[in-house]
Amino acid sequence: MAVNVIEIGPGTLTIGAPSALTDFSDQCVSAELIPSVDKEKPRRVLSGKNVPGARTESVKLQCEFLNDFGAQDSRSEWLWEHRGQEVPFNYVPNSSAGKAITGTLVVEPIAIGGKAGEKPEKQVEFDLVDPPVFEAV
Repeated sequence: MAVNVIEIGPGTLTIGAPSALTDFSDQCVSAELIPSVDKEKPRRVLSGKNVPGARTESVKLQCEFLNDFGAQDSRSEWLWEHRGQEVPFNYVPNSSAGKAITGTLVVEPIAIGGKAGEKPEKQVEFDLVDPPVFEAV
């Protein structure tokens, strides 16, 4: 079997309802879907059997964006204006691979500013409301 590695980009990242879609692709330096699993320990009962512990999954979309505060149609400002809202997203890591990651995320504000004389990049994490869907583009 051949080794497969898909390079990230060129791709797209859009956030928001179809009627108010906001394209973050030009500001996005990185985007990563990060799963997390919390597992409780099993419990032993009197009979000697074990009762499985609870298992909880969550997923975040972690992104790094170029700071564009003050620009017309600023994505940094959009995140602040829509913080706390649940909105759909569509992330295509590589357009030629033909796959998209879709779902609903909770918008969070991003840090603004940085060191003088530099062009800052800031990281933000969005919690997904439900597990993401992988689909053909």
